[in-house]
Amino acid sequence: MNKLLKIHKIFLYLYRYMRLLMYKSKQTKYDGKIIVYDTSLNSDNLGDEIINYYCNNIFKELGVQVERRLPTHTKPKMIDGVSATVPKVITGTNILSSKMESPILWDRVFENNTVDNIVLMGNGWESYSQRETIYTRKFYSKMLSKKFIHSVRDGYSQKKLKRMGVENVINTACPTTWNLTEEFCKQIPTKKGKKVITTITDYSKDMENDWYMLDILLSLYDEVYIWIQGEKDYEYLEKYHNLNKLRIVDRNLESYNQILGQENLDYVGTRLHAGIHALNYKHRTLIVSIDNRAREMGNDINLPIIERKNLKKELRDRLINPIKADITIPIKNIELWKKQFKEASKDV
Repeated sequence: MNKLLKIHKIFLYLYRYMRLLMYKSKQTKYDGKIIVYDTSLNSDNLGDEIINYYCNNIFKELGVQVERRLPTHTKPKMIDGVSATVPKVITGTNILSSKMESPILWDRVFENNTVDNIVLMGNGWESYSQRETIYTRKFYSKMLSKKFIHSVRDGYSQKKLKRMGVENVINTACPTTWNLTEEFCKQIPTKKGKKVITTITDYSKDMENDWYMLDILLSLYDEVYIWIQGEKDYEYLEKYHNLNKLRIVDRNLESYNQILGQENLDYVGTRLHAGIHALNYKHRTLIVSIDNRAREMGNDINLPIIERKNLKKELRDRLINPIKADITIPIKNIELWKKQFKEASKDV
C-alpha cells in the first residue's frame, strides 16, 4: 500500500510539473477592476476577517472595483467568466510556500487557469521552511504578475521570493498595520490598563505557557476578557483551570469590536491580527509570538511582541512597566504599492 501511494505521488508530481511547464502565462490587463482571492471566505479563523476588513478599506481608498471574490480556503464552486488576464489580488495571509507541488489552496484554481496574474498584498511564508523546490520556482515565475509590484508582510518572505528570481517584490508589512504611523502610535497609551483582552490559539497549543499567561493576566488586571477567534479555541480553553474567572467574548468580529470600544483596556495574547486590530483601536498591546509571522514583523517594524517561551521570565515585568508602540511601518513601500492601482492603465 505504501509503495502504491509513493507511485501515486510521483505520477501526480509529474502531471503537475508537465502541466506547469506547458502553461502559457497571460499578460496582465488592468482597467480599474480586480478579482480578489478573499482569504476570509469559508475560513474558520476570524483573523482572516480582520485582515480583509483592512484590505477592503484600502481598495475603497484606491477606487479599485472588486469584480469578484474567490475563496482560498476551499475550492471555488463557480469560476466561469474569470479571466486569466485580470489582476487577482490575494489579501494578506501566509499563503506562500517552498513546496508548491503539494498545494492546498492553489490546485483547483490553477487547473481552471484562474491563478495567472496574481498580485500579492501583504502575503507571507507559511512557516520557516526548507529551500524551495524547482517546481515552486517555476510556479511563481509563471503565476505572479510581472507587471505589478508584489507586497509581502516581512523581509523573510521578500528574500525567499527574490532568491527565486521574483524581483518586483517589496516589504510593506501586513495591510492591517498600514494605519499605524508614528503620529497614530503616539496616541496609544503606554501604562497598564485596568482591563485586558486576551486570546489563545487552538492549532498551536502550549498549556504550560498559555495557562501561565492567563494566570498572570488574572493576577494583574481587574477584568480579563478572552476572545474566541479560532473555531476550536474554546475547546482548548475548556482545559484551563480558572476558566470561570475569564469573561468569554463571542466568536464574531462585532463582539470583539465592542470590547475594543472600551477605555483603559490592554491586549495581551497569541493571536497576531487580534493584537494588530487592538493597536488600530489605540490599545496598549503585547502580542505573544508563537510563529514566524509575529517574530518577523517584530524584527521588521518593531511590532510589540514577546516570545511565548519567555513568558515566565519576562511577562509580568513587561506588563507592569510601560509599553511604547514604537512601530515603524515602511510608508514609502506602502505608497509605492498603492500607486500602481491609483494610476490605472489598460495594459499595466
